[in-house]
Amino acid sequence: MKRGGLGVGLAALLCFGFGAPVDLPPARTFIENDAEVARALSDELARSMKELKLGDSPRPYYVAYALSDVEQATAVATFGASSSVYGYRGRTIRTDVRVGSPTFDNTNTPESVFGANVEALPVDDDYTSLRRELWLRTDEAYKSAIETLAKKKATAAGQANHDEESDAPDFSRDNPAKFTVPFSGTYPESDALRGLVESLSGVLRESPQLLVGRATAIQSWVRRRFVSSEEAQSDEQKTTLRIDVVAEAQSPDGMRLVNFVSFTALSPKDLPALPEMQRGVRRMAAELIGMIKAPIASSGTASVLFEGTAAAQIAKLLVADNASGTPAPRTAAGSDERGQSSEFSDRLGQKVASPLLTVFDDPLREVVATPQSGGATTGVHGAALWGAFRIDDEGIPAARVSLIEGGVLKGLLMTRTPRKELPHSNGHARATRFGAPHAMIGNLFVIPKVGDPRGALSRPALLGEMMRLGRTGSTASYILRLLDDPSIPGVGNADDGVSMMSLGGNGRSAPSVRPLVVYRLNANGKEELVRGLTLEGLVPRSLRDITAMSRDLAVYNFQEGGAGFAGIPSTIVTPSLLFSDVDVRRSVGKNRRPPLYAKPEF
Repeated sequence: MKRGGLGVGLAALLCFGFGAPVDLPPARTFIENDAEVARALSDELARSMKELKLGDSPRPYYVAYALSDVEQATAVATFGASSSVYGYRGRTIRTDVRVGSPTFDNTNTPESVFGANVEALPVDDDYTSLRRELWLRTDEAYKSAIETLAKKKATAAGQANHDEESDAPDFSRDNPAKFTVPFSGTYPESDALRGLVESLSGVLRESPQLLVGRATAIQSWVRRRFVSSEEAQSDEQKTTLRIDVVAEAQSPDGMRLVNFVSFTALSPKDLPALPEMQRGVRRMAAELIGMIKAPIASSGTASVLFEGTAAAQIAKLLVADNASGTPAPRTAAGSDERGQSSEFSDRLGQKVASPLLTVFDDPLREVVATPQSGGATTGVHGAALWGAFRIDDEGIPAARVSLIEGGVLKGLLMTRTPRKELPHSNGHARATRFGAPHAMIGNLFVIPKVGDPRGALSRPALLGEMMRLGRTGSTASYILRLLDDPSIPGVGNADDGVSMMSLGGNGRSAPSVRPLVVYRLNANGKEELVRGLTLEGLVPRSLRDITAMSRDLAVYNFQEGGAGFAGIPSTIVTPSLLFSDVDVRRSVGKNRRPPLYAKPEF
């Protein structure tokens, strides 16, 4: 983020509770004079392409503006008592200026991978003030582009060897899009959120064993407008609502125990009925209470069944985070180059997963017909897919992309930074509110290979397969229903001595994966709760160890790269996944002592 980004960052921090909560402003729209915004973008874009020039430096060959308007409401309650309700309203502009030529320009450098020209703009639709801000932002981006291009030329001239991928251009020639969604006028509803979190967190008062009982609701409305010198134009809106109910307890030996249940929708009216959500919260709390006296798991190897939310979480770690085809920056070297590319990026046509596995990404799908949770007690309810979009953040139409077919890698997610084998974008450039576009999923579908009976098993059949694997060499069989997720307030906590699972990465390293809800399948086929388990060595090649899948699907909606409006709405749809051979480690780190005396009774 360039100059001016500090103000945006501070606003975001206040929004997420790092400052004093404020009352939500009265609901109103950003588009009191919508035509003035469109005119300001169009006029300054035309002037920049015609007049922007510095001495002998080249003119821009491409300029684009991505304007984002945001309204968000957040409500938090603890054990039925509202602790904060606050709102955020803002507008940002991301400015993309390219100098040089599509073959070699100022982008695709180690710095540009993470940097973005993102600035705050006035929220009022005033033509004069918007033109002034656009002028300043474009001027700054152009000067930076000239400097970056000069450095890149000098670096490239000093590199003696180039691989074949370095011969690919920096910017693909793709057809721009023109797409507009009629303005909906839907905005966050703070009063509805307050009542929901009070009701859901209040359920946890029924369980005196719980130390923490918190519900957080975040509803966001984001409108994205994109224009470019290639005459691309798009105007899309997205509303999302997520409620996370988190509970915490402590075992007699001091181990911290956490469980949560999430509910997502596009608006409050689309949520499940309140009694249904309350039942889900009670099941979650009962499961957590059962963990208090549960035995600690043993170290060794095991067959592991990921089901419900846990299946989607592991699919994110092993597949979604490694599906980008963006090549490493051509001026990067050594370990830096490896760090910029995904695990799958150089494996097109190779076997990367079990023959059972088929994976594709389809941002054009808005709903899924069977949002079942595969028997899990936690998960996301509802069939709406958050990851649906029509135009990506580089103005290119979104498209369905086949990634894995029968275990073989067939495609990658591409932006307009091409690679030799994939010279064009497939509409998967997606940007966080404060970041640059990267190749990311929209709606990722993990499905069994058609016709293979091992890919459509009932839950009893999956458990039978686990018992068979246990008799043939694995030391234990575990069913995982939920993994740690530090992006959810109150869940991740590094103080308990256990490495947290990072819901991001490029697959080059193998993070420890910490399950929150684990059942051990004993020799009689009975499921019993255990705790203190960590999974080791899970990397993308572990996908080859998938031996069976369920017929039911889980739908998992989440924000990639940040909570609320700061992240990218995404969805993973997946069946339960059975891995035949996983390293497990008993986690008995230093635990905090339990409270010295009982909590007060009322």
